[in-house]
Amino acid sequence: MIQKPEVMKADMNMVSDIYELVHITIKEIYKKYYSDEAVRSFLRLHSKEDISSDIIKGKIYVAVHEHDVVGTGTLDEDHIKRLFVLPQFQGQGIGTLLMDLLEAEIIKDHGAVWLDSSLPAGKFYHDRGYITKEYEEIQLENDKVLTYEIMCRNQFPIDPNEYNAPSQLVRREMELQGIDLDALREIFPKRLYLLADSLYDTMIAKNAGTLTYHVGGEVYVMDRDHSLGFVKGEMCSPGIATQAEDLMAAGAEELIHVGFAGGYPGTHIGDVVITDGAFHDTAVAGLYGCNEEMVRSDKDLTDLLCKKLDANGIAYRRGVHRTTDAGYVQPNWSAKYYENKGVLCVEMEGAGLFAAAKFLLPRCRDLCDIRFRFRR
Repeated sequence: MIQKPEVMKADMNMVSDIYELVHITIKEIYKKYYSDEAVRSFLRLHSKEDISSDIIKGKIYVAVHEHDVVGTGTLDEDHIKRLFVLPQFQGQGIGTLLMDLLEAEIIKDHGAVWLDSSLPAGKFYHDRGYITKEYEEIQLENDKVLTYEIMCRNQFPIDPNEYNAPSQLVRREMELQGIDLDALREIFPKRLYLLADSLYDTMIAKNAGTLTYHVGGEVYVMDRDHSLGFVKGEMCSPGIATQAEDLMAAGAEELIHVGFAGGYPGTHIGDVVITDGAFHDTAVAGLYGCNEEMVRSDKDLTDLLCKKLDANGIAYRRGVHRTTDAGYVQPNWSAKYYENKGVLCVEMEGAGLFAAAKFLLPRCRDLCDIRFRFRR
């Protein structure tokens, strides 16, 4: 791994270096994916005249390592163009470094970043969250056709340290109740159980705690241990994610969701499921920056729960589950897909809770989910 290169705007002294970089990379890499006609077409797109014009307009950035230009990228309004890294320097984070800078510049004035993707770069862009919007074709010589993807990204990481809307709203909410938020955070229960309706009603009927706070719902504090509490969990991922943000802003650190779920083959009525993560059919996870297919729960807290259940002789199944925002739209092909993934059950909140908590780590330390299988 080379030392982190310096990224800067290109100047006219770099025209030849950028030209050579681009042409060397196309000739060496693109020939593995494209016909000779397509390679020649790519080369014609990046002439010295075009590069010089873009430098004059302040559009081109370069990554410099030991006085050598090893990577380059070009801004054009809301588009990223001409992103190349010398073959011998690929896989060392230079492309990521350039993309981070170019994207940051674009989203200052635009709501999305667009680019045209070549075949060798497709996976790199996809892994960054780019979605293919359409395909275009260019007719080449000798009846050859060049097809490329037009890709877009409109979701970018948010710095939780700068994201303080929940704290501001909760502070105002507390002020209206005559409570100082900073003082509240010192005494607010650190571990909260977010309970399904019937479980919540049972806890109240048993006088398991005292209604103490109105934030993120009616928060009951355990009489014997004021560091523990419970609240009725909101329904669906958007609801529980918002609730989690409010509770964390108030001072909660550990959130444990206990609810019910529909079972998949092999999971029976009455089974207790401890989940290591949720495959998500919900937009909320992506909004919190969880772009993978699964959002994981906290392993340490989940391990601790399993040990407690073991110690008390309570049987359970541990694995992964599915979260969806659609209560009834469950076609057979969709159910089969997740069955093949080994999911134990399906519910509507887990991924929203996990995504919100992961986004706000380390302010919220842990998260996990317990599910009771209750219907087929």
